[in-house]
Amino acid sequence: MSVDSPFNNSTKYAAALLNHLLPSITHVSNTQDNNRRKADETNLLNIEIIVDEDVNYVANEQRLREACTAALSLRHFDQGEIGIRVTTDLAIHQINRDHLGHDYPTDVISFSYSATPPRIEGELVVSVDTATERANDLGWSLEHELLLYVIHGTLHITGMDDHKPEDRLAMRGAERQVMLQLGIHNIDQYAADGETSPEVASLSTPSKLSPDDTSQLDIQHLPEDLS
Repeated sequence: MSVDSPFNNSTKYAAALLNHLLPSITHVSNTQDNNRRKADETNLLNIEIIVDEDVNYVANEQRLREACTAALSLRHFDQGEIGIRVTTDLAIHQINRDHLGHDYPTDVISFSYSATPPRIEGELVVSVDTATERANDLGWSLEHELLLYVIHGTLHITGMDDHKPEDRLAMRGAERQVMLQLGIHNIDQYAADGETSPEVASLSTPSKLSPDDTSQLDIQHLPEDLS
């Protein structure tokens, strides 16, 4: 799901927002390509990754960054700021309850601040606990499940939605294309709605989807969302 952060007027980026939510964050990626943009560097995309101290998983930050970047590129975004927080069910439950009114943990929550190509600003939070449970149920990689959450949340930030059947189909097609681009070729077996439907598998997704693109396929039903 995609929502506006309650902090979007004062603390737009992940470190500030998430430190307001929970004080337990101790790790912020400081790799060279993740440093904040200098004043004269206007064409950079900054992806900041935060991993909570109580996350019992060593996240592959490079792969998370690649997933986010690929999803943004698909939608014609290559500038701006994206924050990614990897957290637990307990923390995402609190965010879901306090800011969305949903009293349960979920897989991914996204906060979109602005999305006008080529520049974008937003944040997303993913639960490694939910990813672990789902990956175990499906019998596939926890890393791949987490990448799918990052892709899904990033696509929401770009303006994609999945409430209507045609929008949902377009979302699944975009997720599939990004996962394949990342070399995850078993996505058809472990897609968010279960095994990829013939409609999605045969979807002729263009190499780049504009923020206004939607699927024109006529389908009657699609299963529930990622969560």
